[in-house]
Amino acid sequence: MKKLLLSTFVTFITLAVLVPLGWTADKVYTFKLSVETVESHHRNKGLKIFRCLLEKNSKGRLKVDYYHSGQIYKGKDIPKALRLGTIQMGVPGIWQLEGINPNTAITALPMFYGLPEHITIGLIDGEVGNLVSRFLEKKLDVKILGKWYRHGYLNTGSKSKPIKTLEDWKGLKIRYMGGAANALRLKTLGANPVMIPWPDLPMAMLQGTADGFVTNYASLVSAKLWDSGVRYGTKDKQFYLHFVPMMNGKFWRSLPKDLQKIMLDTWEEHVDMQWALNDFMQARSEKIMEKNGMEIYAPSDEQLAKWRARVMTVQDQIVEEIGMDKELVAKVKRLLKEVLKKK
Repeated sequence: MKKLLLSTFVTFITLAVLVPLGWTADKVYTFKLSVETVESHHRNKGLKIFRCLLEKNSKGRLKVDYYHSGQIYKGKDIPKALRLGTIQMGVPGIWQLEGINPNTAITALPMFYGLPEHITIGLIDGEVGNLVSRFLEKKLDVKILGKWYRHGYLNTGSKSKPIKTLEDWKGLKIRYMGGAANALRLKTLGANPVMIPWPDLPMAMLQGTADGFVTNYASLVSAKLWDSGVRYGTKDKQFYLHFVPMMNGKFWRSLPKDLQKIMLDTWEEHVDMQWALNDFMQARSEKIMEKNGMEIYAPSDEQLAKWRARVMTVQDQIVEEIGMDKELVAKVKRLLKEVLKKK
């Protein structure tokens, strides 16, 4: 009896000490989350909300080791790190996934060129995004946590002249981030596509290696490209960029069912906050561009339809060249046609 009382007393004292220090009887699952962008980026701001909500909703059973600014991996290396399990979560851009699964380039196809934002993101938030997510889950052995983060349109910037007509594209050396779809689209418009790493773009503009570029305007502002002589912006909506939230499959399967549900529910709870942050950053970026002497031209829907008709001539070539799933492309084309009919 004395031994039992002593054992009970020791257990009581141990719990009394451990509980105030934050210990719980439940196992804590800690995972690494890696992104290459800086903390002020709208993706990172969204992830900060997610992390706080996740630890709160799980009552501390899910902990996030957060690495930003490429501290452990560059953006292009994150999909491989996820597949190998050296990190457990990443939110890579679709352009960083094209080499692994070309179907992620679906919104880079000419049929999406110049479309109003709500049409493209409506499809990605719905059936189209779900279809591509299933391809990625199978290819990478990952779990897609839900709807994708938004990064806004790739638009055009130029130095020597504004781009307002199809004729204005002719002969311009336009920097792009890579990808056959981007190169063929620019070439068909009449430009000469040149692939230049983002950090090298300011010097390329100053030296004349490039006359212009396609990029997200928030990125343009972050690099202060007006200091490199950029004077014009054309909102031609080359294609809409997204970030895909994914978790290593082995780690996902190791989580108890209740924590899996908390993870999915928390992603759903916060994702629209990131969308709002993105919209704010993009609108703010245009104001900053204009404040720094840049002229922004927004082609009409009718004008963009003509430009889209031009680039549609190479859509089949793009699909063939990068190896996209033709059944998926055909299905998305039908869905897009249905949406445009209702417009």
